Amino acid sequence: MIDLHLHTNHSDGTDTVAELLEKAEQLKLEIISITDHDTVDAYKELENREIRNKFSGKILSGVEIKAIYDNHNIEVLGYGIDPNIIKIYKCDNLQEKILEHFKQVADRYEIKYDKNLQLNKDKNRIWASFTFAENILQNKQNLLKLEELGEKELTEANFFRKCESNCNSIFCFDASKYIRDIKDVINDIHNAGGLAFFAHAYEYRFEDTKKEIENIIKTTSIDGFECQHSIYSEEQKKEIIQLCKKYNKYMSGGSDYHAKNKPDIKIGTGKNNNLHLEKEFVENWIKLLPKI
Repeated sequence: MIDLHLHTNHSDGTDTVAELLEKAEQLKLEIISITDHDTVDAYKELENREIRNKFSGKILSGVEIKAIYDNHNIEVLGYGIDPNIIKIYKCDNLQEKILEHFKQVADRYEIKYDKNLQLNKDKNRIWASFTFAENILQNKQNLLKLEELGEKELTEANFFRKCESNCNSIFCFDASKYIRDIKDVINDIHNAGGLAFFAHAYEYRFEDTKKEIENIIKTTSIDGFECQHSIYSEEQKKEIIQLCKKYNKYMSGGSDYHAKNKPDIKIGTGKNNNLHLEKEFVENWIKLLPKI
């Protein structure tokens, strides 16, 4: 069993690299990939043999990079990249800018929040979406107001996807000034020796996901798609697998594990044991890439 979508506290997970490796070892996974958001710092830790030896399986280098596709905030997974070469562009104080945007929206719609609210200093909680959602969702009046505004069933974990990255949300943040186009991100992954995969296609707010997948295939040099993921229904899995086979694209998969920040998702098995990814599913491309 393998898992190619895991997060540590170098981005928005809560496990350290060592803790993640220990859990993967307990589950006897064969291959894993740490795919933190816009950072490869976990791989610097893996240079420490004491940490690396906590997991006896193989590790495929990885990263999950934010990108813009047709005005949508999406992510691209890069596998087999050289951590020393991959280009990751970061905007200084971007999360502070996003938090300020959330506050301005809240003022406009009379949503109550702590006026002194700042980003959480904990390493894995510095994301504006977590900080803001944690603050406003504790207020019952806010919940009623948000329901009236069409912002329903919000949690700290889903605020980024349902609000910050959703063009139909009042909280939508235009990241096009700060995040690169999908084609540029794919090129960066290729230039670092890796393969580029479109992450969790059904998590975005596309009107027609199948149509968008086909458009991405036709207009970019994407290598493959994440075909197994904790949020996918069986129908979605079948649809995206069929599309990859039709267009001869590689298939990947993973739980998208974040530990305490997404407690319902487990390493290797996803949500309610809906993930069971065998090495054979990815063997045609993973054998082409170096392992750590």
